[in-house]
Amino acid sequence: MRLAGGAILSALLAVAAAAEPCALAAGPSHAVVRALDGETLLLDDGQEVRLIGALAPKPDVLGADAADWPPAREALDALQRLIHDRTVMLRFEGRRRDRYGRTLAQVFVSDGGGDFWLQERLLLEGYARAYTLPGNTACLGTLLEAEAQARAVERGLWRRDTYRVRTADDVDGLLKAVGRFVLVEGRVAGVTRAQTTTYINFGADWRRDFTASLATSTVTRSADGATRVDALSGKRVRVRGWIERRNGPMIVLGSLDEIELLDEANSAPQP
Repeated sequence: MRLAGGAILSALLAVAAAAEPCALAAGPSHAVVRALDGETLLLDDGQEVRLIGALAPKPDVLGADAADWPPAREALDALQRLIHDRTVMLRFEGRRRDRYGRTLAQVFVSDGGGDFWLQERLLLEGYARAYTLPGNTACLGTLLEAEAQARAVERGLWRRDTYRVRTADDVDGLLKAVGRFVLVEGRVAGVTRAQTTTYINFGADWRRDFTASLATSTVTRSADGATRVDALSGKRVRVRGWIERRNGPMIVLGSLDEIELLDEANSAPQP
C-alpha cells in the first residue's frame, strides 16, 4: 500500500525523532528571537547561531535580495515556523565560531511532546542541503541520509532544476556554476597525490575536466586515508561544495567524509 506524501514525511520525521543523534558536546539552552535567514538564528542573549550542516538556498545572482528568491523565502518561512515561540538547545563539535563571529552549532528544538533536531528536519523537508566545514563532520552521515530522502521524492528545493545533481562530464555547465554550491556525480578517472594537494580527477585532461581536491595532509591524518583515496579510481562517487575555476571546474573538499561512494558493489576500478 502506498502512503501519501504527507504520511511518508510524518513517518520519516517519527523515525528521525527516535534516532540517536551524532556525538556532540552539550551546550546552553536559549529562547529564539527570530530567524535572520534560512540558516541563522538570533537568540535571546544576542548571539547569532549558524545551523552548521544545513545550507539554505541563496539567490543565484550576487547581491540579489533573498526575499525575492522563492527557495530562500520558503526556507526562511519554514525555519520561522519550526522555531516560533520555542526554546533551543545548542550542541557542539570542533569549531564553534565562524569568521564572522557566529556560533556554529547543531540545534535541537524543545517541542513539548518531544525534541527534534532542527538541521535534520530542514533537510528532510527539503529546505536545505547537507554540507560540512573542516572540524565539523561528526553529523554529516546522518544529515546526508536526511537530504537523500528529500531528494529521492523531490521535496522542497529538489523540485527545482537549479538544485539538480550535476554530472562530472558537464564541464561547461559546471563552469557556469562557479561560486555556487553544487552536488556532482561521476566516475573517478584517477587520483594524484602531490605533496600538498590530492587531486581526484574525473576526466583524462586535468586542465579542462572536473576535479575534486583536498589537502594531502587531510588524507594522511585520516584513518586509512591514503588507501581510501587511492581506491576511488574507477568508482562512481558524489562530491559537494562550491565550484571554483582552476583550469577546469573544481570543488575543494575539507574532508574525506564529503566523498560519497555510489553503487560501490558494481564499481571496481577500471583497467
